[in-house]
Amino acid sequence: KKGTFKEMASWCHIPTKKIEEIAVDYNPVVCEHKKEEDAIEIRFDEVGGARWRTLQQYEMGTFSARIKCPSGNTSGLNSSFYLSSLEGDKSQDEIDFEFLGKDKGIVQTNYYTQGVGSREIIHTLGFDSSTDFHEYEIRWAPAHFIEWLIDGVVVRRVDRSEDEPFPCQPMFLYASVWNASDIDMGRWAGKYIGCDAPYICTYKDVHIPA
Repeated sequence: KKGTFKEMASWCHIPTKKIEEIAVDYNPVVCEHKKEEDAIEIRFDEVGGARWRTLQQYEMGTFSARIKCPSGNTSGLNSSFYLSSLEGDKSQDEIDFEFLGKDKGIVQTNYYTQGVGSREIIHTLGFDSSTDFHEYEIRWAPAHFIEWLIDGVVVRRVDRSEDEPFPCQPMFLYASVWNASDIDMGRWAGKYIGCDAPYICTYKDVHIPA
């Protein structure tokens, strides 16, 4: 069901705060939280990549970061910024931004309910995601809608329908860089070459619900 004008107006005033602490699920040696710079860096090299997340789950809210994706020949890499009820759980809810290394001029949005996705949309950015920082934002109101924004512009919106499943489980904010070469025989993100490793993905000014 769609939100009323009053509900949408009140949504705009839900406060956020800068992220202060993170958990690193794997490879902490290639994930650095630079608190003095308000930045989190993931390095992808021969060790592999990493995944960080918030310490707690959220039931709704606005999540954003200024992201600069890895540069060079990034074929095969997936750099992501997303919400998930629990990474690895086959019945997870999830809301994604995914940068596919084969083309730095696009980003994919998607969402899952109870482990079911296949709602992918590819968006043309109009810029190279590796040359500068741009803001990526997810607004999630489980009773009403999901919005994906880039530099303050809504690029996708899904309104909740009583007839369709919708992400409603409490979710962590995650980010990761990983080798996606094996997905769809390399057609999705490309085949990993690695000639410009190490690759750095930087997340700055990460904001989460207050």
